[in-house]
Formats: sequence, structure tokens, C-alpha cells
Amino acid sequence: MKNSRKIAAGVAVLIVAFSLMGCTPKESITKSTKQEKAQKEIKIELTFLQNECDRLINKGEDIEKTFQSYKNDFNLLSESVNSTSKVNKMNNDELEVSINNLEKDVDKLNGEEALKAYTKYTSPKTIYKVTMMENMHSVIEATRGWDDGKDLGISFFYDHLHSSQEDINRDIKPTVNDITNGPVYKLRIIKDELQKHRDAFSKEQLEELETAMKGFDYSLYTQLKTIRSYKNIVNNPYTSNNYDYEEEEKYNGARTYLTDFESNLGVAKPEY
Repeated sequence: MKNSRKIAAGVAVLIVAFSLMGCTPKESITKSTKQEKAQKEIKIELTFLQNECDRLINKGEDIEKTFQSYKNDFNLLSESVNSTSKVNKMNNDELEVSINNLEKDVDKLNGEEALKAYTKYTSPKTIYKVTMMENMHSVIEATRGWDDGKDLGISFFYDHLHSSQEDINRDIKPTVNDITNGPVYKLRIIKDELQKHRDAFSKEQLEELETAMKGFDYSLYTQLKTIRSYKNIVNNPYTSNNYDYEEEEKYNGARTYLTDFESNLGVAKPEY
């Protein structure tokens, strides 16, 4: 009986202690389990980054594609754990220093900090801001059609108003390459990131983002098609009606969808 009373008293003390902390024993266990899971998941992500870093340093296959993906993955985890370590360019020394610093920052996390970091890591807001937003706004600039020099399709038109056919033909290939290696490439990176993280987004968010990308995709495709059409035409571009009203319509629709997406996510930028 004495032992029973001692056990009962001990349980009562624990219940009172947990109550003072604002949670029941069951809630405390659940919270502890979530923290342990978060720490484990973050460690898994760190190990993945360490392996990818080794691949980059040792010049594995598809190094450009690997680096772009690694850069986004690294900066996403770094942002989530509030690390100052970032990856911006392909440099072996910087890659090694940054991954070592990130490892130190991850190792410092206690359970509560790890849970907070993992929640942030899997948040669609963090994912979009870190891995897609910069490239997305670059694509917007490249397809907006305004006379600011960033839409290469429009710039090509105005730059060659009085050019000879020889000059036009000469400038087509490098302009096409600039578009292909610039906004088209960045849009492809965005698509890869969305595919990688699509489970983090709601159905509505995915629809808005994917619809926006289709519109920008069409705008870039039309730019390339129009510029290529200037080769060996009878008249110079300024005498030919190559303007695509469907491109403008799809672009405006894409911006509307993206604006709604970013507004709902809480990351909308007022300048566009």
C-alpha cells in the first residue's frame, strides 16, 4: 500500500508539473516525438547536401544541373535553420566552407529549434521565396514586353528597325541563345523545383503557379519564334506585322495568376 501511495503521489507530481508547463504528459510526449522527428529529418537533408557537395567538388556528371538544384536545396535548409551560410556560385573552396558552416549550425539546434526549422523548411512560402521567386521575377521581366531592354524579343525589334537583312540575320542566333540560356533556362529550373516540392503546395496553389508558368512559357516560345521569323524575309521587321496578341493575352493572364498566388502566400512584391 505504501508503494502504491508513492507511485500515485509521483504521478500526481508529474501531472502538476506538466500542467504548470501548459501541457499534459501525452502532449509533452507528442511534442518530444515531433522534435526528434524534425531533428532526424534535418540531419537527413544535411547528409544529402554533404553528398551532393562531394559530387560537385569531384566534378560529377551534369554538374550545371546538379549545382542549380544543390544551390536551391542548400539555401532552403540554410534559411530554415537561420544560418548565415549561403551558396551563390560554383567554387570548390566556397562549397566546402559553406557546407561545414551549415553542419555546425544544424548541430547547434535543440529539439524546439529543430521543429521550428523543419516547419519552416516544409512551408510553401519558404520554398517559393528561396527556390523559385527570384527566377520567376526574372522571367516576368523577360516577357513583360515593355521598352526597358529586358524583353529581348521587343528589344530585337526596335534595335533592327533600320538594319540591313545581313545584320538582322547575324544577330538572330546570339539573341535566341540569350533567351534560351536566360529566361527559358530559369523557367525550367522553376519547373524542376516545383516538381521537387509539389507536395508542400495546396491544389489551388499548384494550379495558380502552373497556369502562370504556362503563360510565361508561351511568351518565351513566341519570342523565339518571332525572332527566327525575321531571317531572310523580304522586308525588314518593322514593315511586317509579327505582333502576337495571343502572347500579350497569355502574359497578362499569367501575371494575374502569379499575383494571386504570391498575394495568398504573403510574398507579393508591389513593384510589379
